[in-house]
Amino acid sequence: MSFADIFDKIIPVLMAGLVFGAGLPALYALGMRLLSGETEYTADGRLIEVSPAHGAARAVAYVIFAFIVLMIIFGILWIAKDFIYHSTGFNLFGLAGE
Repeated sequence: MSFADIFDKIIPVLMAGLVFGAGLPALYALGMRLLSGETEYTADGRLIEVSPAHGAARAVAYVIFAFIVLMIIFGILWIAKDFIYHSTGFNLFGLAGE
């Protein structure tokens, strides 16, 4: 196996690691920021919400959170695809046993 073959195989793994390893937490942070609304500190150092987030921002945040939950479920099913195949005979993703 040459260096070019190894490099070609590393790139997809690196991209998946960035998407699932750093991308999902970044999306979660974006969703939390969209839900935060406008805040300010009081004189005694407490953080209070001055105005809630706009409806469109909340809707986008909920879509982001739903996407994150779906990716978590997809990841769990991907890990368990062989177990599901051997337990039920259902070949999830068409890749069980490979």
